[in-house]
Amino acid sequence: MPGRAGVDGPGPESFLPRAALPRPMSRLGVLLTGGPFDSQRWRTAYELGRAALDAGHEVSYFNYLDGAMVPVADQHLPDCSDASLYDEMPTEKFQELVADGAEVICCGLCVDARGIDPETDYPDGVEVGLLPDLADLLGTADRVVSL
Repeated sequence: MPGRAGVDGPGPESFLPRAALPRPMSRLGVLLTGGPFDSQRWRTAYELGRAALDAGHEVSYFNYLDGAMVPVADQHLPDCSDASLYDEMPTEKFQELVADGAEVICCGLCVDARGIDPETDYPDGVEVGLLPDLADLLGTADRVVSL
């Protein structure tokens, strides 16, 4: 590789600090199994995805088991609204992620088992898939987080 002034050797990029070099975009996969009101796993999944999207990375979610309940529209938990525990519902946060380019797939078997009607219960952009979609996510993601 030619260096400065045509001399063989390392080029000027070898003298840049590692943080200054451009980083390739990566893909984060998130397997979300926790429901919207049984833990804070959905919030952790949201925050990880938000940070990754803000850094220019691709983000894909596979919502499995009770995670299929997280993006259901029109959820309310009025008992906690005064305590600010749920001033924003999980579906609102995940709609933000979808609007910013995240992929959200919910397990079709989990959707059926929980009586969710994807046509009326999920907002636009939330897809229904099956375990092969999870396998694809696992195979294409650079990192996978299971919550």
